[in-house]
Amino acid sequence: MKDSKPQAKQLSDAIDNAMTTEQTATLNPFPIEVFPLLFRDLALDLNTSLKFPIDYVGTAILTAVATAVGTTAKVRVKNNWFEYASIYSCVIGNAGANKTHPMNLIFGAIRELDKKRHDEYAEQFNEYLAYGNLSKAEKTETIETPKPLPILSKSLLTNFTPEILNKRLEENLRGCTVVTDELATFFEGMNQYSKGDQIGVYLSFWSNQPTTIDRIGNPIPLFITNPYLSIIGGLQPRMLGSSFPIQKLNNGFFQRFLFAFPESNFKQPINDIENNEILFNQYKDFIQDYFNNYSVYEVDGKIESRILKWTSEAKTFFYNWQAENCEVVNDYQNNIKGEIASKYDNHFIRLSLLLQLMFDPQSESVGITAVQGAKELCRYYMNCAFKVLAVIQNPVEYLETLNQNKKDFYRAIAENFTTAEAIAVGLRFEFLERRVKEFLNDTVLFKKVKHGTYEKTIKSERENLK
Repeated sequence: MKDSKPQAKQLSDAIDNAMTTEQTATLNPFPIEVFPLLFRDLALDLNTSLKFPIDYVGTAILTAVATAVGTTAKVRVKNNWFEYASIYSCVIGNAGANKTHPMNLIFGAIRELDKKRHDEYAEQFNEYLAYGNLSKAEKTETIETPKPLPILSKSLLTNFTPEILNKRLEENLRGCTVVTDELATFFEGMNQYSKGDQIGVYLSFWSNQPTTIDRIGNPIPLFITNPYLSIIGGLQPRMLGSSFPIQKLNNGFFQRFLFAFPESNFKQPINDIENNEILFNQYKDFIQDYFNNYSVYEVDGKIESRILKWTSEAKTFFYNWQAENCEVVNDYQNNIKGEIASKYDNHFIRLSLLLQLMFDPQSESVGITAVQGAKELCRYYMNCAFKVLAVIQNPVEYLETLNQNKKDFYRAIAENFTTAEAIAVGLRFEFLERRVKEFLNDTVLFKKVKHGTYEKTIKSERENLK
């Protein structure tokens, strides 16, 4: 990897200014300062130049690094307790808040590798087909050895069936990552191809549990020794209730996600500042170098992963943090907040591993700097998870996350109303008809009674809305 020191004083000044304006403007700032310098500088530079929210870029970087690391490394917590670095992440923001662009840019380095592997696979597969089409005599005459069926090693998935996901995880020992612009669509499609509950499969994948897949018509089941799957996608706040209904809260699916939910996610005007290509190329070198330098292989059917241990100082820090987290869990017994906090034992370890390898890909142990950073990341993500939970469970809290004209409209509209009445009220607040109709699709705040007739989900709460 090339030298990752700051390139010039103006870059440093711009980053400091971005840190001041972006990080102090929120009650729950993303702790970008815990990232190694290259990744910190990149996130802040993209915030300055392209107006990418630091929360989104930081979360995309963590998920991209988790994709690169895959099953190459894991942390030994105690005997028989090892943690890989896979994470399920979700970036939340209104339309136009720059959720998708940071993901596309940050994962571009991995897509380049996928494209190269795809082209190699296509060439090998065509050779395989060509050999298979030879006659028996032609095969006897040729000096070529039989062409084996090639295997496609693919890291990123966007459009796939459950069967393909299982096949990709079996074929790619390193693991895969689902990257989707809209998590809501991904969730809707989970059970599209099967009557079974696919959520249970994703719970197992998050835990990296060995998995067998039995299918009619396939006499040999798929056996995935170490399924390694990460997920990243975007959600609009209004889709949270339908994306995480009560059954997803009760089965632990929601609790496994790291949510990036900035206090402010307004669309920002563009400027004339260009992003720093040197920084981005250094980041790309880091990702691609890790893929190239750290391979995955099996010994006796088991994946050989590099095992990182805690330094004594880091272990003490983790134990102290975990004891404090136990108090949070116990304070919220029989409550979803307690279930969320309980999963942060695993999140802490995984984030520690990611930070450690971001500092030094050759690391053999997890040190104090990484665990201190993991603590701050856990604080951020747990606060965001509680905020998301408030939105799902309490529409009043959700309403306060919206912009002012939507809040004013909601205060003014009757508890039961028609589309025409809503449009008329919207005009009073310069709320365009098209926007009003889009807003009425928000299932957190509105319930459609019948065609053209709605009711508000927040009733008898007028004092709370004033």
